[in-house]
Amino acid sequence: MKRFILFLGIVFLIIGCQRKNEITEQILTPNEIEQAIKYGKENANLTFSEFVKDWSIDRGYEFTGGKAVLITPFLRVALLSKNAEERNQKVDMKVINMVLKDISDKICFKVTLYGDYATFGRTAKFYLEYNGKKIQPISSFMAPYSQFARDYTHISEGEVKFSKKEIPEKTKVNLVVTFKPVEEDKEITTSFEFDLKKYK
Repeated sequence: MKRFILFLGIVFLIIGCQRKNEITEQILTPNEIEQAIKYGKENANLTFSEFVKDWSIDRGYEFTGGKAVLITPFLRVALLSKNAEERNQKVDMKVINMVLKDISDKICFKVTLYGDYATFGRTAKFYLEYNGKKIQPISSFMAPYSQFARDYTHISEGEVKFSKKEIPEKTKVNLVVTFKPVEEDKEITTSFEFDLKKYK
């Protein structure tokens, strides 16, 4: 009897995990996935900045500026489609499902900052403001060495991820970045407010 009860417990646990994975993978409906793939194909000739414009907040090309892109599930799939189209390849649905599963519980941003020395990106620190709370990232990465632009400005890019466990789907969040663009000066802070309900 005990063995039978244990067996039932294991079966229910497996079924529960499978249902959780199914729910996770439904972060986008099949129709939304199709739309994202279509968007990627039809706009594959655009630059990255042009492609993600509708998901971006651009503060300008100054040290106090910068840019943040909200990488929504729709945009992530669209970028996969764009990349596949550029390579004359077909979009792999297994990769799409894997990516959607990975980001289903996260809010992700791609960040671009400007400074005047090669390693300034390493000084960047992030947090997300929501409902009076400061939420720390579950992961963040900025390139250890910047790119050097023609006007002698250094450009550092990276990605930061937050858990969306305590954040509703349709709310406003503020991505706050503190960094040191000039090596001899103090840290500065810039921020990017996103109204999540406005983005696919």
